[in-house]
Amino acid sequence: MPVFNFLSSSVTSLGIVILLLTLFIRLLTSPLVYTSYLSGAKMKALRPEIDKMKERLGNDQQQVGVEQMKLFREAGVNPLGGCIPALLQIPIFFALYSFFNSNIQLRGEQFLWAQDLSSYDVIMKFPFEVWGLGSHLSLFTLLAVATSFLISLYNMNMTPDQNNPALKYMPYIFPFILLFIFNKLPAALTWYYTVSNVITLVL
Repeated sequence: MPVFNFLSSSVTSLGIVILLLTLFIRLLTSPLVYTSYLSGAKMKALRPEIDKMKERLGNDQQQVGVEQMKLFREAGVNPLGGCIPALLQIPIFFALYSFFNSNIQLRGEQFLWAQDLSSYDVIMKFPFEVWGLGSHLSLFTLLAVATSFLISLYNMNMTPDQNNPALKYMPYIFPFILLFIFNKLPAALTWYYTVSNVITLVL
């Protein structure tokens, strides 16, 4: 709240204030996120060696898994290290959800196509109620879902096969769930999540 108030005292657009607040939060959490990026870089460097290992061991999936884990331990790599940024966002997300819902400064504030940052933005109205979505579609939600999908794909490409078919569908399942969760959330929150995702993709 003090950071938000400080920024809003000198910046007239609250949408830009939220963007700057997002940059501040990402800068504050960067030391924790750095380890996951380092793990991802190591994972990328190990991919050629893992591909050679799979060619050598053929269809012996169990042995491939054992050799992969051995290689990860020797290189100091955590296969799930890329999940840290996503997990880190959860408590921050809930804190901001509470903050944006109770912040009266956001009420009636316009930004881009959003008419009210304290409520959801509407890019399309449905003539009927859609289960889970309601009677509208939010563009900020679509942007948040699309950027989350790109992040999931990137993480999957960086992570070697874990011999689990369910993992192949994770890049599609998580963003799909977000669509239903985010569509009724305040535009301020979905805008924050979109900016945060774009920063992740750029870095």
